[in-house]
Amino acid sequence: MLIVCLVKGVPAKTTRVTTVSGVLRREEMDLVLNPHDSKAIEAAYYVKRVVGGKTVGISMGPEPKITPIMRDLAETKEASFYVPRISFDGLDERIILSDRRMAGADTWATSYTLACGINKVLENHVEAVDRMIETVKNKEPEEVKALAEKLYNQNLLPNYVYSRLPTVRETLTSKFAKGELSVEGFVLELEKYRRELGKFIILTGMKTSDGETGNTGPQTAEALSSMRNTLIPSIAFVRDFEVSPDGSSIIAVRKIGNIMQKLRVSFPCLLTIDSHYEPRVPPATLQKKARLNNYAGKAGEVLVWNADYIKADPSKLGLMGSPTIVGPGYEVGKPPTQKFVGETLVFKKNVEKFVYNGKSFGPFGKGDLAVNIPEEVLNRFKEEGVVGLFSLEDLVEEIFGGLKVVARAV
Repeated sequence: MLIVCLVKGVPAKTTRVTTVSGVLRREEMDLVLNPHDSKAIEAAYYVKRVVGGKTVGISMGPEPKITPIMRDLAETKEASFYVPRISFDGLDERIILSDRRMAGADTWATSYTLACGINKVLENHVEAVDRMIETVKNKEPEEVKALAEKLYNQNLLPNYVYSRLPTVRETLTSKFAKGELSVEGFVLELEKYRRELGKFIILTGMKTSDGETGNTGPQTAEALSSMRNTLIPSIAFVRDFEVSPDGSSIIAVRKIGNIMQKLRVSFPCLLTIDSHYEPRVPPATLQKKARLNNYAGKAGEVLVWNADYIKADPSKLGLMGSPTIVGPGYEVGKPPTQKFVGETLVFKKNVEKFVYNGKSFGPFGKGDLAVNIPEEVLNRFKEEGVVGLFSLEDLVEEIFGGLKVVARAV
């Protein structure tokens, strides 16, 4: 099973944030893992120990700031915010969605982007099994084995299809190589695995410490439902859940106000995990089955995907795709400032300190407001292109700081 865990980098100190036009400038802040996401990570690890599969962490934001967070989530943890006495062995794969066009997204544009990322993960796995089916039909067993090993090393095939583990001796590939499994039988098993890829689960924190809306999780399920033309239900504020004995559904408990609800939802689905959640300890009898469904292990590299790689519609990303307009913000402890696209005069380049009529001015940095400057000097600066109107390009530049992001294929 593919177990997708959505995580977010939030400001380390929420009383000191840097904003422009109401948009957080995350590249200038120290970011940490959203504390509510720790419960989603615990829940993801529980699901993996019950049914097997792999955990895939997806985050969105500036690559340099998010990468340290994602790297840390590959490490083994013993306690911290994780379950005491239960070792969390880290997320298997970590993906950052980072692109200048994603800057300034509200919850809806963020949800759309995350849904595109999840859909790309699913597509990559479907494409891998399709390659296997085509190779089984048309190639010799040795070529099938070579492809299976390659895909397994890329974390795209589970242990029961191909494995190097000494505890997994009878895989579909090994049986096929020995003549114990026919071409038709192998294809049928691969087609079954292909269908099982559609039974995934997405886990998120119930909200973020820098937004508090709680909208992104359910909205991601809505966006992904539209992309895949199938209903992906969501349950919010989950305090407890377990996988049904037959592994086909989730039985979840949530509290809304004073009402406790017990709900059953089939896969695929999305759960937002409440801060009161404490994961269950699965019985040891499930370990063998889970191991067969697991993948090769943790990928060492944090992948970075841009908008083109995840096939996102640019008109639905970032500021352009955000129907919500956020009011201006300011850094606590400093005078509030506002910049309006097409209206506010700002410095287009850095200007050293200068003296005019016996009075000192500056220094000024690129993007600073061009205020309290003598009119004669201001007019000269305008003519020289040193000062100009705050543009949409300036806004995007301030948000992402000119980061160059590329997609790296799985």
